[in-house]
Amino acid sequence: MSIILSVLLAFTQLSVSRPASGVVAAVVPASGLGLSVPADPNPPGPAADSGFTWNLQATLPSTVLIDLSFADDGVGYACAELGIVYKTTNAGATWSPIMNLGFPYYWYGVSAVNRQTAIVTGFNNTAGTGIYRWTTDGGASWDSIVTLDTANWLSRAHFADSLHGIISAGWNGGIWRTENGGRNPSDWSYVQLDPERGWFEGNFCYRADGRCYLTGISFCQSADHGVNWNVQHSADPVFDGGAWFSDTLHGWTGGGQISAPVSGWVHRTTDGGATWSDRLIETPAPVRAMLFLNDTLGFAVGGNVYSSAGFIYSTVNGGDSWRLDVNTGAEMKGIDYKVVGDSIDIWCSGFNNSGNFTGYVYKTRIAPFGTGIRESGVGNDWAGTRSLPTVIRRLPAGAVAFDAMGRRVLNPKSGIYFVRAVSRELSAASCRKVIITR
Repeated sequence: MSIILSVLLAFTQLSVSRPASGVVAAVVPASGLGLSVPADPNPPGPAADSGFTWNLQATLPSTVLIDLSFADDGVGYACAELGIVYKTTNAGATWSPIMNLGFPYYWYGVSAVNRQTAIVTGFNNTAGTGIYRWTTDGGASWDSIVTLDTANWLSRAHFADSLHGIISAGWNGGIWRTENGGRNPSDWSYVQLDPERGWFEGNFCYRADGRCYLTGISFCQSADHGVNWNVQHSADPVFDGGAWFSDTLHGWTGGGQISAPVSGWVHRTTDGGATWSDRLIETPAPVRAMLFLNDTLGFAVGGNVYSSAGFIYSTVNGGDSWRLDVNTGAEMKGIDYKVVGDSIDIWCSGFNNSGNFTGYVYKTRIAPFGTGIRESGVGNDWAGTRSLPTVIRRLPAGAVAFDAMGRRVLNPKSGIYFVRAVSRELSAASCRKVIITR
């Protein structure tokens, strides 16, 4: 039993909220990402009028920065027009150029499979072809440029794991997919999603469970790594731009237009895309990318380079209300996140047209709402010696549980929790790590 518990703890990311006396702070795998639980009417977190704090990490001259992807909490890649790729090894504190090809190469997507292996995707603006390029040594060297699509540009790329990848042929309403890593052109097969060949725009969501969501002129979803697709009208009557699903039911799309009136919008579904809400927010420029960490905490980023407009909005109630976290003045297009211990790091990339164009990278850290606990033990100061967790089948009577985002969980599922005793089932003076089994 001791060995099993040790292994379980080693592979579980822990995140907690400091509870008041006599409550339970839940610690769930992957810091609570993808949970669907009842929202607390007064959730802890950032003040409603301030949002999250974002730090400007990089200002990159002569760079139209499009997309970024992190392999872990330290190593990330960012791609740009004119064949430019940057890399960071310190969580975005500094960025170094590792590719600069110049015209006619344009990189519009990047996916870091791991620290050493990454793919960039885009197009040759002279030949009108879709291209990609791999590195397997962290960008020290690159394979030859591969022309994958002879008739269409390529845009964003995402890998669900080391084998399954999807590249958006965004201007043709299709995708390229691979099931064996995609190192060679023969590893990829083309799928025409939209028979009308309507374009896709913004980021797309590709989950480890094989579900994928793309949107633009049409909203398209797949449950089998892109083999088969359900295609329907965009959530917005005009069109969409960017999509994200936190689970199989809860999803959001962004969108917007740069013709008068310049504006943006967000829609939400709670039934897997069968129906969509009206516009939850109207922004002063298009929303270009969406990201939700669960069914309540999310971000909408975007802008319009032609009007020097740019923004990062956040919501803690699923999109019912939004806060303007930062007015970037830059068209924000890329967003990615990584779980870091008991916190979550999020990065955004974009550009404006000041001078000869300038690229920007912003970052925020979402820490647990309260004091994190990394060790179990005895004592009221929430610190103690390392010990194996207790295994229980239900919570003590009267206890209250919270997920990693500070929301109340009425019926906790199996998982790892920190419990302050509220009955005779646990020592009244202890704060102890437990495993609940159902």
